[in-house]
Amino acid sequence: MKWRDETLREYYSKYEKVNIENHQGWFDVYRLPGDVFAISEPQHFQEVNAYLIIGQDRSLLFDTGMGICDIRAVVRELYQGEVEVVNSHFHFDHIGDNYKFDEVHIFDDPYAKAIAETGLGKEGLGNQLDQDMFLYDYPKGFEPNKFKILPYKTKLITGGHRFDLGNRSLEVIHTPGHTNDSIMLFDGRNKILFTGDTFYLGALYAHFDCKEFGKSNIEEFYKTMNGLLERCPDVKALYCSHNDFIVDPIKIYETAVALKNIMSNYADTAAETKAAHTYLEDGTKLREYGFNGFSIIVKS
Repeated sequence: MKWRDETLREYYSKYEKVNIENHQGWFDVYRLPGDVFAISEPQHFQEVNAYLIIGQDRSLLFDTGMGICDIRAVVRELYQGEVEVVNSHFHFDHIGDNYKFDEVHIFDDPYAKAIAETGLGKEGLGNQLDQDMFLYDYPKGFEPNKFKILPYKTKLITGGHRFDLGNRSLEVIHTPGHTNDSIMLFDGRNKILFTGDTFYLGALYAHFDCKEFGKSNIEEFYKTMNGLLERCPDVKALYCSHNDFIVDPIKIYETAVALKNIMSNYADTAAETKAAHTYLEDGTKLREYGFNGFSIIVKS
């Protein structure tokens, strides 16, 4: 996928766009099946998606985006009732506006708790605030040299926790691999699996080892993906946190096979990672393996 191409990604045309007043020139919102709003940030290289999942009694916001513009204003426009906030994991592009909410549910993990307590300065974001990471220019009023993610209040959760929204229940599934605190949310009523960064169509990162990004574990990643279809055998759709919103669940199986092949040295499609796919690490020490619609980045 070519970055900095001003042509709208083709996959957006599959979905119903929602016109909002509080887009701030930054956010786009789409209405998805299952009473879900996708809140996307297509003007940054991350192309991150947050999800507002509507319930009868309350709603749930899965991630708060990059914090470059105010996602809270978008959420309030879309839904005026009580909103619970949950992080898929603690990486910068999913927690940026956490501090604007009274409380954020996070997985009980030391790296995630440390970032919540201290926040994260721009030096912990690598090249992600460089101008060429933005599709156009910086948004009006955004000052990259002053940007930081502020500390936020948390409530700890573990696997098996359920969020009751009234007419639907979302179950927390612990999915370590990308990070140890990674979770998915399974909506059993609508057969939707909200994947966070454990899967999406794009580059999957399985190599991190630092305080800013935690520790990836390719063996745990494989166990996660290998067990998901058994754990959620009737899942009909993956709602992903980057790039295209809705992906076929067959990708869970494909990713498990890909990870196993990498671990067994059967994968032979590796190349040095692109500069945009590195953060605080030396890209020459990483390898990117390409598969059908996604890739996996590991240590050389």
